Amino acid sequence: MNAYFSNVSIRFRIILLPIPILLFLLILLFLFLRMQNADIEFTSKELKGIQILKPVYSVLKVGLTKLKIGNESTDELVPLVSEGTKLILTSGIMTEEINQVKDWNQDVKVKSFDTNSAHQFIHHTQSLAIKIGDFSHLILDPELESYYQMDIILFQVPELWKHVAVLKEVIRDEYLGENRNKKQFLDTSNTKAILSIHGIETICLNIENSNTKSLESALKYQSKIKDNITQVKTKCKSYVEELKKVFLNETIKPESADELFSIIHKGTSLGSDIQNESILILENILQDRVSEQRWQRMMNFIIVMIALSLSIALIWIIFKSINLPLRTILVKIEELSSGNADLTKKLPSFGENEIGEISGSINRFLSQLHDIIVQLKHSVNQVEKSSEQLKHDASSVSDNAAGLASTTEESAASLEELSSSFEVMFGSITDETKNISKIAEEIRNIEYSIVNIEKELSQLSIESVTSTQLAEKGNGSIRSTDQSMEEIRVATKEISGIVGLITDISEQTNLLALNASIEAARAGDAGKGFAVVAEEISKLADKTRTSVKNIMVLITKSDTAVNAGIDHVNETVNVLNEIVGQSNRIQMGVTKLKSEISSQSNSLTNVSNELIELQSLAESIETSCQEQKRTSEDMVVSVNSLSGNAQELAQSSEDLNRVSVTISSVAKTISTIANSFVTS
Repeated sequence: MNAYFSNVSIRFRIILLPIPILLFLLILLFLFLRMQNADIEFTSKELKGIQILKPVYSVLKVGLTKLKIGNESTDELVPLVSEGTKLILTSGIMTEEINQVKDWNQDVKVKSFDTNSAHQFIHHTQSLAIKIGDFSHLILDPELESYYQMDIILFQVPELWKHVAVLKEVIRDEYLGENRNKKQFLDTSNTKAILSIHGIETICLNIENSNTKSLESALKYQSKIKDNITQVKTKCKSYVEELKKVFLNETIKPESADELFSIIHKGTSLGSDIQNESILILENILQDRVSEQRWQRMMNFIIVMIALSLSIALIWIIFKSINLPLRTILVKIEELSSGNADLTKKLPSFGENEIGEISGSINRFLSQLHDIIVQLKHSVNQVEKSSEQLKHDASSVSDNAAGLASTTEESAASLEELSSSFEVMFGSITDETKNISKIAEEIRNIEYSIVNIEKELSQLSIESVTSTQLAEKGNGSIRSTDQSMEEIRVATKEISGIVGLITDISEQTNLLALNASIEAARAGDAGKGFAVVAEEISKLADKTRTSVKNIMVLITKSDTAVNAGIDHVNETVNVLNEIVGQSNRIQMGVTKLKSEISSQSNSLTNVSNELIELQSLAESIETSCQEQKRTSEDMVVSVNSLSGNAQELAQSSEDLNRVSVTISSVAKTISTIANSFVTS
């Protein structure tokens, strides 16, 4: 599951987060509507029960008339039972397999009723009515306003009719057979009549009590129920008084039973009136209840849908409040990872929360990185300027070294010629001694040559001093470059320290995300959303750590390049120091050579002034010539050494030029990296 969700964007996961809650609400709505539909169906079934009770009780009222003597035929009942059965089956409340339905239809298959069959039919009809009340939930109705009316319809009125049937049975017994001719009622008949009349009085009282209790709950129908109470009192009292008059007050029974059947049958009409009024009230109560239940169902549905809509709107607002900051931070981190970041633009404040802390840490990182990059750009500019100056100085040193090498080569050639002249002079010293004029002339030539050599040596000394000064100036520039390199190295170390700080922040963020995931796991389902956010923060920290590693690689490359530049600068410093030493040695050689040349010039002057003593001093001249030969050889060696040093100086200047080019290249590389970040 984690592997699957790792490939899903955090935005989609936030959208998925409230779906279980919404699904739970929809299921609750479905169950609630289902429960309300069940209540409506319950009440609707009660209404159906009322509708099919009407024909059943109509059949029962007709059946009561069959207890009258001479009215026992069932022809009138057959179509009523058939129609009632059809209505029962059509309603779906009962099936034809129900025993009460079978017994009811079986009773009317006889052509006429006797006392037993009539009582059986009345009993089966009442049983069927009770069964209908059971199947249609009328008996199970928990509401008081309908319960007492149901009690009147299903129990009190049928019980009244039972007593009416008993009274009719008493009349049948009195006017059939041997009892027909008796003038008074039998004692058993009187007893049955008294019990039935008392039962009717009790039932009337119960009906009155049931209506009274209905007043407390059926407030809407109070006036109607009060009218029923009044009518029940009046009609019951009148009916009971008539019965008492017939069975208790009269001592002689009437000659005809028809009058008695008419009086007793008023109880059937009385029960029918009471039952019809109660059925009407019960129907109205149930219809009002169905309407109210349907209205409540609609209102509850509307309320739930409004709550669901508000929940969705709130979820969308929360989603935007999380998604926008995360997206802004992600865009900034991707910008940093690309290496073309604008360090002047900061992340906005997202409040005092985890995302706000992350954005604050990134803003502090951007500020420190901005300062480092600005300092790095400044140092790189200084390095570029120093490298250009070094390159220019190296070129100047190279040109001077080339001139010095050319001059030393000419001096070496002149010294070689001088050495050859000394050879010739030494070989022909005897001839020269004899020819003073020729010697004097040669000495003048030598003196002229020595003057030229002295001039060349003076020029060489000046150029040697210039070379030394240039070398010392180059040495100073190189030392400035070395100092700039050291500043770059210090800045690089500071960057490394800041990158280490960023790495620590990333690791602390990752640890915080891990702790948040652990707490979310402890919280269970309630913490799943927080676990998703913690996982995304962990990924963000990993990505930050990757970016920091890339920056560290660039810093390492920069540090390596700076170290290489420092090594080249140190080599250049060593070479320049060697050049300065060589220049000093050349200057000392030139000074020594000038001294020797001056000495030779003085000697030749003395020779020229002392031509008279030339003969006597021939041996001295020969010795001097030998010394001059050795001196010239030493001079040739010194000049050759000076030429080699000049060539080494030219080579060192070329190396210095290459070092300056390398430093310039490294500085441009660092400048390119630093310029990829916008700081202004």
